Amino acid sequence: MNGPTARILRICTARWSVTILTVLIVVLRKSDSLIHPQFWAEDGGLFFIEAERYGGWGQLFQSYEGYLHLLPRLIAALGAWLPLPLVPAFYAWNALAVTGVMAWWLQSPRVAVSVGGGMVAALALAAVPHTGEVYLNICNLQWITALGLFALTLSADATCPKERLSDLSLLILTGLTGPFILLTLPLFLWRVFSRRSAWSVTLFLAAIACAAAHAPSLLAHHSETFPQPWAPVHHAAIIGRRVIATLFLGQISLPEILCTVLCLGGFTALVLALWRRRAKLPGGLIVLCAAVLVLASTAYKVRPDLWTLSELVNGDRYFFIPKVIVLWLLAAVAASSLPRARLALTCLIILPLAANISRFIFTPAADQNWAVACAAISRGQPVWVPILPEGTNILHPGRRP
Repeated sequence: MNGPTARILRICTARWSVTILTVLIVVLRKSDSLIHPQFWAEDGGLFFIEAERYGGWGQLFQSYEGYLHLLPRLIAALGAWLPLPLVPAFYAWNALAVTGVMAWWLQSPRVAVSVGGGMVAALALAAVPHTGEVYLNICNLQWITALGLFALTLSADATCPKERLSDLSLLILTGLTGPFILLTLPLFLWRVFSRRSAWSVTLFLAAIACAAAHAPSLLAHHSETFPQPWAPVHHAAIIGRRVIATLFLGQISLPEILCTVLCLGGFTALVLALWRRRAKLPGGLIVLCAAVLVLASTAYKVRPDLWTLSELVNGDRYFFIPKVIVLWLLAAVAASSLPRARLALTCLIILPLAANISRFIFTPAADQNWAVACAAISRGQPVWVPILPEGTNILHPGRRP
């Protein structure tokens, strides 16, 4: 078979292969969450309990922490119909399925038109060094789905009803899951002015509608205040330590000045490389902008400049997206470089795996005895249910309504 049909078949085969590999890597790294599934944080204390008490369908558009969580609440609503012992497993398997969908989307040829590197972006989604807290739970799905939302801002215009439905479905589900739709508004606006197409306008208007849906809860929500003045140099050091150093050097201890240099130097090098290739990678700088917007919003919400350089676990989810994007952009730059530079960048992309190989597979969590809690609930007894992270408990009133 030759010609366009053979090429399409090769692309689809490669795309499916990478998607399956991405899913298998997540399973390998955190198999305990599928073999012995347990609630993680808001999975149990928010989504499960509220679906139990109030009925999941009525809670779909209920806000928490100032924004909506459509996808987790949808999964929780469906899980409320299942026998109690199966609910944590249902959450974990659905989170895995969503991860697979995002891996598939990141490889879309329509995204590759603007930036490329989709294969590495999909694999980085599963293999990037971090604590694993974003995997196989529904409360942290927003960090996975945000990458698909960012990719959507770069994609070529939809040309058929199937592509239009796919784009709008992705936009609505991800736009109403977490606050990231607010960060993408300037990116969708950039798309309107750079493409000047009717579909870009449609996506921008849909993004505005999704952002507006968060507005009432955002305006009513009062964020934690931090009286300490912002420390920009230390903040840059934290980013250099948690993103660049962790990726390429592992968890070795580094002085603050070196971490700051890694942050500023790494950012400058990426900007220069993407600027030189702006004709080949027109969306490269936009992807980098997405990472910067995530880090900026993190600075507003949790003030990482108040953390110490030795802290590598607290809030690791806030650095997950920037780390994936760094590897994504390195792959895009490598693909558009001369052979020698491509070889050096390929080695750099592989380095995070070598530097963090001892922490590649996550330590299994302690069993919180969900089966014991299920038995008490079925007898109608109110029970405090231990969940993950360890030391967390939720109160179930007993007997499902």
